[in-house]
Amino acid sequence: MPIEAPNHSPIGRRSRSSEFFLCENFAFRPANVDGFSHQTFDDGPGITTVNFKAYTQSIPDPNRRLFDFLVSVLQPQSLDENP
Repeated sequence: MPIEAPNHSPIGRRSRSSEFFLCENFAFRPANVDGFSHQTFDDGPGITTVNFKAYTQSIPDPNRRLFDFLVSVLQPQSLDENP
């Protein structure tokens, strides 16, 4: 899911850019997240992929706990909600 710039999203109002969050042994700064997605495989556990400004990180997330946490913290706009 793409993330809007911090000025448009609640990230800027809810946290400072120096705050780290920890979920599923994954530490990150919400201000650095550009987007994220979750994918489930037929032959194995699901993963959540987080895109940052300079790199991409895939984290095992079989129960979607990290993905759901990212949705609750970052409150992204769905692609079909864009004006």
